Amino acid sequence: MNSRSRTEQRFPVGPVWRDANVRSGPSLGSPILQLLLPDERVSHEADAWVRGDEVVEGSIVSDIWLRLAPGHWCSAVNFHQPTIAGIPASAELAGGHERT
Repeated sequence: MNSRSRTEQRFPVGPVWRDANVRSGPSLGSPILQLLLPDERVSHEADAWVRGDEVVEGSIVSDIWLRLAPGHWCSAVNFHQPTIAGIPASAELAGGHERT
């Protein structure tokens, strides 16, 4: 599977380290669907990532958005950064994502 293919393989993104809005698309303008609260005991998974709106949280700046479930996107700045750094390029969702 190349890096431009849609993938169904899930990969760990770790726990959230701060309150995290889950949105309907990879954009700060997309409606908020859910709020994830920090909990070191809960490790999340995603099935794809895309480049979207840039998000700044302190010294962390990222335009990477993670698809946690169909239509449920969250900025990578909210997750365990060492885990995020290891996201495989093969997990990229290059097209077909929904923006709302």
